Amino acid sequence: MPCLPPPCTAAGPSPRRPVPPRRRVRAWPAALGLALLLGGCATAERNAREHRLLSATERVCVPQTRLRHVATVEPAPPETRRRAADALAARGYSRTAIGIAEVIDALPLLERLAAAEAAPGTGGMAAELRQLRLRQAVDDRVTRAMLDVASTLAVIDCEGERGDGLRARLQSAQDRRVQRLSLAGILLGAASAAVSGGLSLGGLDAASDVAEIAGGAAGAGVALSLLFGEASGPLRTSPNLLREVWEGPDRSTLYPYTVWHYLTRPRLDDASAQTPAALLVAEWRADGGLDPDGTPAERERFALLFGPGGNYTIQDLELRDSMLDLLEASIALMNEDLRVLLAEMQAQAGGAGETGNEALLARGSGAGGAAAGRR
Repeated sequence: MPCLPPPCTAAGPSPRRPVPPRRRVRAWPAALGLALLLGGCATAERNAREHRLLSATERVCVPQTRLRHVATVEPAPPETRRRAADALAARGYSRTAIGIAEVIDALPLLERLAAAEAAPGTGGMAAELRQLRLRQAVDDRVTRAMLDVASTLAVIDCEGERGDGLRARLQSAQDRRVQRLSLAGILLGAASAAVSGGLSLGGLDAASDVAEIAGGAAGAGVALSLLFGEASGPLRTSPNLLREVWEGPDRSTLYPYTVWHYLTRPRLDDASAQTPAALLVAEWRADGGLDPDGTPAERERFALLFGPGGNYTIQDLELRDSMLDLLEASIALMNEDLRVLLAEMQAQAGGAGETGNEALLARGSGAGGAAAGRR
C-alpha cells in the first residue's frame, strides 16, 4: 500500500519533536575548552620563541682571561707585614691606610718610604730619588687597585643589566597576560550571562542553570590563572659571581687579586673580625632566606641563584639584583680606603705644601735651568 501522509487536525499539521535543550548547551563548554587550548598552545609557542631569542642575545660579562686574577708580586710573609704595620702605626698612619696597603701588597714599600721620609738628613738628590721611586711604586699599586675595582664594578653592573633586561621583558609579558586574561574574564561573564538569559527567556531553565555553572567555572579558571600564573624566563649565570663569594676559595678565578684580597682577608689587628665577604653572605642569608640545607623552596632558590642558570621569575630577578647591589657597594668602598691611603701619604710627605714628588720635580727643573744658563 502506498504510504499516506500524516493525518491533519483542525490545528494544522502535527508539530515536530523539539530538540532536547541539553544537546544545544553541551557544545558551548566544548567550544570554550577548545578556544582555551588553542590559546595556550599559541602562548607556549610564543614563549618558546622568546626563550630562543633571549638565549641568542645573552652577553658574557666576566672577561675570559686569567691574567687579571693573579698577583703581580709575591705577597710578603705575615711576620713582615705585621712588623711593617706596627712601624707605620707608630709613624701616624691610620688603621684604614695600613689595611688597604696590606691588601694591595704595598705594606713593605710604604714602611720603607715612611722610614726614608723620617730619617734625619734626608736632603740630597740621591735620597729624594729613592723616595720618589718608593712613592711611585706605591702609586702604581694604588692605580692598579683602582683599575681592578673599576673593572669589577663594570662586570657586576653588566650582570645587573642582564637581569634588568630580562625582568623588563617578563614584566611586559606579565602585563599583557593580565590584560588578556582580564578581558577573557569579562567576555566569559558577558557570554555566560547572555546565554543563560536567552535560555531562560525560552523557558529552558535547566539549560540556563548549566550555562551559569559553566560560565562561573570558566571565570574561576581565569581568576586562578591570574592568581597563580607567573612569567619566567631563562638566564645563564655561569660563571657565577655570587657563588664565588658564597664559597670563599683562597684564590678566585673571577675577581681580580686585589679585590678578592680586600673581600676575604682577615684584619691584621683582629683576625677574628668578619671579612667583607662574610658580612655579605650573612646579609644574603637574612634578606633572601637562602639556605642550601633549608626547606625545599630555599634549596631550589639557592640552586637557582648560585648555579649556572635557570628560569627566573620577576621576584627571583629582584632578589638577585639586590644581592649584586650589596656586592657592588662592598667593593666600591675599597676606593674610599685607597683615597685615605693617598691622602695620608701626601700628609706624611709635607701636608698641604708640596709633596716629595713636586719638590723633586721643581729641583730638577731648577738644576736643568742652571745648567742651560752655564752652557
